[in-house]
Amino acid sequence: MGRSKCKAAAIISVIFGGLLYQYFPFMSRSEFYQDLPTCQSPVTNIAYLKIHKAGSSTLSQVINRFGYRKNLSFLLPSDIECGKRYMWDMKSTSEVRKDILEIRPADMSNSRYNLFTLHTIYNRRVLDDLMQPGSRYITILRDPVGQFVSAFGYYEFERALSYGKQNILNETEKIREWFRHPHYYRRKYEDIAGRGEIEVSTESYLFCRNSQVRDLGFDMIHEENVFKISEYIDVLDEEIDLVLIMDHFDESLLVMQKMLCWEMSDILYFPENQGHSNLKSSRLPRDIAHTIRNWNSADQQLYVHFNRTLWRKIREYGPSFESDLETFRSLLKFVFQLCNIGPHSQDRIYSYNCRLLAMGKNALMDAIRRRHRRYWRKPNEFLQTQGISYQFSHQEE
Repeated sequence: MGRSKCKAAAIISVIFGGLLYQYFPFMSRSEFYQDLPTCQSPVTNIAYLKIHKAGSSTLSQVINRFGYRKNLSFLLPSDIECGKRYMWDMKSTSEVRKDILEIRPADMSNSRYNLFTLHTIYNRRVLDDLMQPGSRYITILRDPVGQFVSAFGYYEFERALSYGKQNILNETEKIREWFRHPHYYRRKYEDIAGRGEIEVSTESYLFCRNSQVRDLGFDMIHEENVFKISEYIDVLDEEIDLVLIMDHFDESLLVMQKMLCWEMSDILYFPENQGHSNLKSSRLPRDIAHTIRNWNSADQQLYVHFNRTLWRKIREYGPSFESDLETFRSLLKFVFQLCNIGPHSQDRIYSYNCRLLAMGKNALMDAIRRRHRRYWRKPNEFLQTQGISYQFSHQEE
């Protein structure tokens, strides 16, 4: 067996509790582990700023799965819809603490958490109050053309068009029609969403224009001010440790893995929230793509900056980047085949790690919430029965 295959087998054996080791009995157990990373201190304190329609659910699954397997504490709201159908309002620390899942204010008022992975408007001061000291801040962006096309389908922007146009026009022509009168259709859509007629989100009207920079806390009064946007991008560049790019997702994950000192097995993923639109941004006519970039000029400015930043980090990764990327993609395919993961999969291997990898975002979040409830109600009993060291701590006074 070649060295690269030995490395893949080693990582897989960690994932599946020695399952592959059973298939290669002629190898000593030490051979499986000899090529694993030697890093001993994985980063476990992470604030992930989830961006709408930017591949953010897929990345949150990666981080949530890591936290679930490591038994880390999550900053969660008591309302299950908060962070899903609408964003968690984090305007003040005191108000957020009132909404935290199963918190008892008398003895938990200074609690800090390992992980945050929900939708909110970025507020660094509040998150710093709630997260463990030294937490790493991570987010993800997407090319504004692809992001808008995805949002257009997912949030049903076409509802602002007349019934006739909704039924007759194809998806490309619906977008073209939207941009014939963008401000009119945006106001009309906001009225429709305000009446609660858009099921996927009560705040979907916020995502019609420059929603990525909005999610990252920019004051939208200045969304057409190039200089204000540039100044804010500099602030984000200083405060956020890593901005992943959805259009180069695998490359971004490798950079994140190295920064966080994680194993390659920790960044395995199954794509989430796909299939809401049959239209691909690469198939759009150039004039429509150009119009979308102009309409989302703040997001475009943000994306260009951090796309360059990502490729600088890739160059700084080291000479093994291309081979590591090839190994990772081969590993993804191998695990998908081994677990039989996919929308039409049958005869799936029901090992714990296969089930965890295939688990949908809502199912995984429900499991995390159930674990939190058990912990808050009977913490000592829960820790003893689970045999774990729950990484929850209090702020020093």
